[in-house]
Amino acid sequence: MAVSAVDISRSLSGIDFPANKEDLVNHAREKKANKEVINILQQMPDQEYGNMADVEHAFGQVK
Repeated sequence: MAVSAVDISRSLSGIDFPANKEDLVNHAREKKANKEVINILQQMPDQEYGNMADVEHAFGQVK
């Protein structure tokens, strides 16, 4: 399954920003995100994300 920005956004709905990569992964796991989404999040740069746009930008680079 190809992961889309919508999948990432759904998996992170309700997360509080700023958030680091570990926060993103943990939140997605709590929301029962699929393995592919978790995998993508784990590949993203280890940095602080200020908002969903930052996450989507990093997702575009990893994807």
